[in-house]
Amino acid sequence: MNTNPRITVLMSVYNGEKFLREAIDSILGQTYKDFEFVIYDDCSTDDTAGIIKSYDDPRIVYRSNEVNRGLTWNLADGVSRSQSDYIARMDADDIAYPERLQKQIEWMDTHKDITILGTSVSYFAYKLGDGSLAKQPEDDKTIKTTLFISFTLMHPSIMIRRVDFKNHHLNYNPDYRCSQDHALYLDCICEGLKFANLSEPLLYMRAHAGSVSRAKHGFQQECSQRARLNFLKRTGLNDGCTDFEVETYNTFASGYYPDTVEKVKAYENFVMKVTQNPKVSEYFNVEILKRLMAEKLCNGAYHAIEDKKNRKSSLLAINSKLKIYILQWSLKQKIKFYIKLFKSYI
Repeated sequence: MNTNPRITVLMSVYNGEKFLREAIDSILGQTYKDFEFVIYDDCSTDDTAGIIKSYDDPRIVYRSNEVNRGLTWNLADGVSRSQSDYIARMDADDIAYPERLQKQIEWMDTHKDITILGTSVSYFAYKLGDGSLAKQPEDDKTIKTTLFISFTLMHPSIMIRRVDFKNHHLNYNPDYRCSQDHALYLDCICEGLKFANLSEPLLYMRAHAGSVSRAKHGFQQECSQRARLNFLKRTGLNDGCTDFEVETYNTFASGYYPDTVEKVKAYENFVMKVTQNPKVSEYFNVEILKRLMAEKLCNGAYHAIEDKKNRKSSLLAINSKLKIYILQWSLKQKIKFYIKLFKSYI
């Protein structure tokens, strides 16, 4: 086995026998060959160990935990022990496109300023191609703002430049059993590191009831909110904001629309205070931040208006003072919005 492979592919699995073989096969079948495939078996009680041991491929590095340590611990250990140029994440229920590693390493080799590279992903449930394509923002400035108000950089699609983590003393934070990726990305923003996403999908992400994003959705959102709050405190971007304003922003960033007039006003105030904070330009492009935060409010209102309880807050959001930062809706959008509003009265 090559003792210094250019890529460490890092996977953690717990009771993943159902989909594990497909995931492993998709990595071993990559067009790019110079990698080690580190697989942590996190004290599984099913046939996970048997499946991994059934492969006779020297690139597989099998690490069996005597106790269940959790995804974050395994990833942090894998990062700290890797000697490769790059670390590629992979989940035990997903399927990588055959050319994934090839295309990512070629891109990273020619873009030395990028620390983490993700890709668009294709969701599927039962067979490849039966789901939707999840396009991701491609440039660093938009990605950073999206991470602040929502999420991007799909975790099992990313490739990491290891030397940047070493130089900035970065790794997965064991305080986050879920959303460890989101916390890591926000740490990277604090360190001034840069991101990118390839527009081309290079990963099939499986949507099923046992996936972390579904099985632990509430806890995952709680961890993301904690990560964003820690980011605000670390950067000082919450200076001058009330607790209610911060809470409203954080809840909305997790996908929960501000469903009262008071919350809409709190979100507006939060946006104005953060974008006027003298420190904000150290971390974000201010104009992109203003635009995307404003669009989030107006788009949220567009989708929430059909619920009667959101009528007042949605109308306020549509006429928000933040609207000066975004392009006016098309006539078609306006008509659709007011049709939804009319239906909410019926």
